[in-house]
Amino acid sequence: MMYVTLARGKQHLNTDHDEDDSLIEVYILSASRAVKNYLKSGSPFAVERDSNDNPVLDSNGAPEYVRDSNGDKVIDAAVEAAVLILLGHLYKDRDQNTENAFEQGYLPKPVTALLYPMRDPACA
Repeated sequence: MMYVTLARGKQHLNTDHDEDDSLIEVYILSASRAVKNYLKSGSPFAVERDSNDNPVLDSNGAPEYVRDSNGDKVIDAAVEAAVLILLGHLYKDRDQNTENAFEQGYLPKPVTALLYPMRDPACA
């Protein structure tokens, strides 16, 4: 699953040409998978909130998710931002981590800062 569209990824990268589309799609897919792996069983979808900013729960106590006009669940803004940040790192520093933005095997700190509250730490 890709958590952002190619058009949104290109907008984030300020890229208006089509030559790198297949590369950008690979990076979006890879970044989306890295985010999914980090979240473990945590959901990437936006939860509906009431006027007090509490999650809206269904009759079984499960969260209700925000849905678009097609009825599809909407990706949480923090997940989208995390994927876009990671996409930027992958696209800019294609073969290396020149700015030492993250340690090998770990996501960049801004990405984990966005995702940490959504993560399910109980899963191994």
